[in-house]
Amino acid sequence: MPVTTDLAPQSADQRAVHPTRLGVVDVGSNAVRTMIAEVLPERAPAVRILESHREPVRLGRDVFLTGSIPEEKIDALVAVLARFRASCAALGVGRIEGIATAAVRDARNQAELLSRVEDGTGLKLRVISGSEEAWLLTAAVRSKVDLSKGRSILVDLGGGSVEVSIVQDGEIVHSDSYRLGALRVLQALEGGRTTSDGRNFLDLVDEYVRSVEDRIRDHLGGESFDRYVATGGNIDSIADLLARESKVTRSGGIEACTLADVRDLTARLAECSFDERCARFGLRPDRADTILQAAVVYFRIGRVAKAETVLVPRVGMRDGLLHELVAETLLETSAAQHRDSLMSTCRALGRRYHVDARHAETVRSLATELFDATGTLHQLGRGERTLLEAASLLHDIGAFVNNASHHKHGWYLIRESDLAGLDDRSREVVALVVRYHRRAHPSRKHEPFDALAAADRDHVRKLAAILRVADALDRSHRAKFAALRARLDEKALRLSPRFGAGTDPAAPPDIALERLGLGEKAALFEEVFGRTVVLEEPRP
Repeated sequence: MPVTTDLAPQSADQRAVHPTRLGVVDVGSNAVRTMIAEVLPERAPAVRILESHREPVRLGRDVFLTGSIPEEKIDALVAVLARFRASCAALGVGRIEGIATAAVRDARNQAELLSRVEDGTGLKLRVISGSEEAWLLTAAVRSKVDLSKGRSILVDLGGGSVEVSIVQDGEIVHSDSYRLGALRVLQALEGGRTTSDGRNFLDLVDEYVRSVEDRIRDHLGGESFDRYVATGGNIDSIADLLARESKVTRSGGIEACTLADVRDLTARLAECSFDERCARFGLRPDRADTILQAAVVYFRIGRVAKAETVLVPRVGMRDGLLHELVAETLLETSAAQHRDSLMSTCRALGRRYHVDARHAETVRSLATELFDATGTLHQLGRGERTLLEAASLLHDIGAFVNNASHHKHGWYLIRESDLAGLDDRSREVVALVVRYHRRAHPSRKHEPFDALAAADRDHVRKLAAILRVADALDRSHRAKFAALRARLDEKALRLSPRFGAGTDPAAPPDIALERLGLGEKAALFEEVFGRTVVLEEPRP
């Protein structure tokens, strides 16, 4: 896409707000990246990039050493974002979205920084989790690389963390965040190229990365990958250096290099001092001091994944964010894609913990039918419906640890898992819905529930009440009901289930267990919604 900057004075018409003009901000650990783009409705979903900038504001340098971002760095950030906001105003941008990643996420003075940014620029930055980073990067990569078939590994290396995602036939099935960002590694090992016992800086970097290599290998599994895709400013610079030596190929707008060439370049970079890297390779100072450790991370993960080639699409999180905004602007919401990706992640997690897949899918189907039928009672939206589906697929995950208290085990397993596309708040809601799908009702006496915002406590109570009824309707784990008709009146929710095709009307399945389960689990629904639950005789 062409990158142009128009600094000429704007006419009154040009200063008018254009709903199709969008601004995105990615506040990273090593730099702040901004972009202003315009959707071209006549060629949708094509976009024209009006401005694209990278500002080397290193928030991570101090966070990874002291835990806080100093005043002067906050001032610098506010100044950069104020200039961006002024450009947006001049170009009539209709919508601005800003995200912040590892450095702001880890900063003790995060609240102060966010407040300063909002007061100084009017921008509300959204601090995203590692799993959200993976989601946005995957969206960005999808716009350049066909991930629809086969198994792909996506590695995004920032200043503070590296996000590793596994994509199977176009859907994220696993993602993890590792504290191996290029700037974080530099800070951890700062002190020069050579230690007192003679090991050079490359040895130290390699040892540092190898410390989590086994963990990465366990998460990747033993299966091979069809493609290895790397993103981040450092891999772009690595590709630039290799291109000078004619070691980069291009196909369909995607660059590629071999992992062996990345290894060889790493060795050459390690032979140089910081000043020599700047002079010999023409690197900016803020790239020269991170590219070596970045190259080691890319090489090490590629070797674990048994990759021979590295694809370099030259996209980042701001591209993923822009992709989402474009879809929404064109009324082509990404909600369905987001939901499908989340469901794939939940199913993969369920398989990992040996969940009864048929029961999980049956409960998910019943729960969504109940949710749709009781909308006038719960008054929740599509987003909460998706969280209910996720909780339904994972409600028995804790049985892998211990069946007797599997609701409690499920809660902490989900809290500690990355569910692609869910922020920390939404993941906690899903975890607590699973926690309360049986036994004790939600209570302010339980610290995790009490810690939620009032609206989220309300969502947990309502979704857990619905999930309990759905779970009870498949108490036998035999998927006896093919469909469910639900009717509400002033006193009751009346359920009229239908048996599956092929059921012999003369010998219908026994639903005694389902009636027993409903008798045990409907109390929360009655408490929350003021309706009893009545199971009518099923129909063939």
